[in-house]
Amino acid sequence: MNRLTSAVKITVLVMLFVYLPCASASSVAPEVLMQAKKEYPTEVLLNLWEASLDDKTAVSKFFNSLTEKHIIEAIADDPDYELVTYFAMGSDVTDYIMQSGGPDFYGLRFKRLGTTNLYFCIQKIPSDAMFNYGFNEFTRKLEGDSNVLAVTSMKHIYDGSLAASKALKSPYVELRSKTPKGKLLEKTFNSKFMGESRETTIYLPPNYDANITHNLVIQFDGQNFLSAPDKVSSWQGWTPLPTIMDNLLEDQKVPPTIVVFIKNHRDRSASLISDKITDFVALEVVPWLRKNYNISNDPLKAIISGPSRAGFAAVNTAFRHSSIVGSVLSQSGSFYYTLQEDENWPIYPEHEGKLLMDLKHSDTRPIRFHLSVGLYDLGLGAVGTNRQLRDILELKGYWVDYDEYKGGHSHLNWRNNLHKGLISLLND
Repeated sequence: MNRLTSAVKITVLVMLFVYLPCASASSVAPEVLMQAKKEYPTEVLLNLWEASLDDKTAVSKFFNSLTEKHIIEAIADDPDYELVTYFAMGSDVTDYIMQSGGPDFYGLRFKRLGTTNLYFCIQKIPSDAMFNYGFNEFTRKLEGDSNVLAVTSMKHIYDGSLAASKALKSPYVELRSKTPKGKLLEKTFNSKFMGESRETTIYLPPNYDANITHNLVIQFDGQNFLSAPDKVSSWQGWTPLPTIMDNLLEDQKVPPTIVVFIKNHRDRSASLISDKITDFVALEVVPWLRKNYNISNDPLKAIISGPSRAGFAAVNTAFRHSSIVGSVLSQSGSFYYTLQEDENWPIYPEHEGKLLMDLKHSDTRPIRFHLSVGLYDLGLGAVGTNRQLRDILELKGYWVDYDEYKGGHSHLNWRNNLHKGLISLLND
């Protein structure tokens, strides 16, 4: 089976397009059928094309029958990879359609199925891949009755997610009806460091016992980790950390643990890369929690966690306050931030990331790290800087647990990988 990418030149089947208006599957010339097999390299595509010759409604029936706008097929001689075919429905004004997501960083360009309005593209993916994807349609329409000006536009037409047969799906994200549930309490801090009130939510484990010393998890992007188990499409869902904790505790995968969710305000982008939020967490939130609950005073038993920009905040908090918070759980951490005014797009980083430089040029501190990142996560902007951080930490003598998976920058992957970091840090 051929892998079709945006770099492949699309062959126009002139003979086929001329012939189709009066064609039927049974009357296709052998040379046309041979060329069609090259254009439609899977059995599904070839059969669908042949069906469209006799039945103009065949493609719409097929498309409407798809729950997700893709199918995944095994590759007989290559068990490490699988073949995904994506489908999109265009119109008479469709110029082309592009897919984004997964192994092809620059995206894939769809091809048209015969003279129908069904478009498709093919992607070869590892059998343990799981990621979100989307489609953009580019249209071209003549302006008014003129044949002089064609107006072009682009619109986003679809979002979805897929999981290959061996993709890691966490056994802890689903609600278990008989599992004891933790308690959620609201707490507002009037922060002198933030200069405003900040809302948090505290998770107490089921049957919280004040006589037992607990570990602590501090979760940035708190509201996105407080969701109930998925009630929407998988590509839209957040991360149900309370449910994950309930299940981990029931299965005795982690010791008794309290979680505090640090919720974002309207200034998320700025506050998560500032030093103020690290002071708020380490000097206000943690002391209050230790005063009001039985939480270990061992900094290594305090884990600070966050994805993306919040991963930067997690590392920065531990770096600045390692005597209070000594363990970091970073998911797809954005370590390319330089905090300079001329900071540029991380695909083309001109400057070293600030935290990378801070850690490189400082004494080793008593901090443990669990770093995870998706291979399809912003190329070298994310994967490269996470690898760079790992290497710096290891060379400096830090304890590092590094996890790289075949996924992207989304809660689809973060919720299915979070338990690995929790188990790693809470049990060490």
